[in-house]
Formats: sequence, structure tokens, C-alpha cells
Amino acid sequence: MSLDLTLTFIIPKLSLCIEAKLLRDGRKSKVIEEISADITAYQKVYQRQLYIVYDLGVIQNEAEFKKDIEKSESVKVIIIKH
Repeated sequence: MSLDLTLTFIIPKLSLCIEAKLLRDGRKSKVIEEISADITAYQKVYQRQLYIVYDLGVIQNEAEFKKDIEKSESVKVIIIKH
């Protein structure tokens, strides 16, 4: 059984969407695809987006991982290393 974990929090007063994702082996491309799709959907409703990626040792270069996601100032990524 594989565990794919995504939690979404909406703070309407701040026009903020926060999404937390678990990143484990074999899911890096999938997580990036999911975040890209979420950005497109959420930007229609929320002014700000924050993605918290809980990394289980997959990301080697944090700056490279973030660069394609943080194309807009309204989108930020925080990586938590385990």
C-alpha cells in the first residue's frame, strides 16, 4: 500500500491557499505535476499560495526544485527535510 498525502488549508480572509504534500521516492515528478495543476486552479480564486513539501530524502537541490514552481511572487514553496 502506498501513501500519497496531501492536505489543503484555505484561509479566505487572507485569500490564501496552503497545501502540504508528502514527497517520497518515485513521486518527485508526480508531486511537481500536482503542484503545477493546483497553481493553475487556485490562482483563479486565491491571491496567495503556499506549498509545504515534506521531503523524505528525494530533493537533492532545493533551489532547482523551487524554481519551476515559484514563477510568481504569489506562490511560495517551503521544503521540510526529514
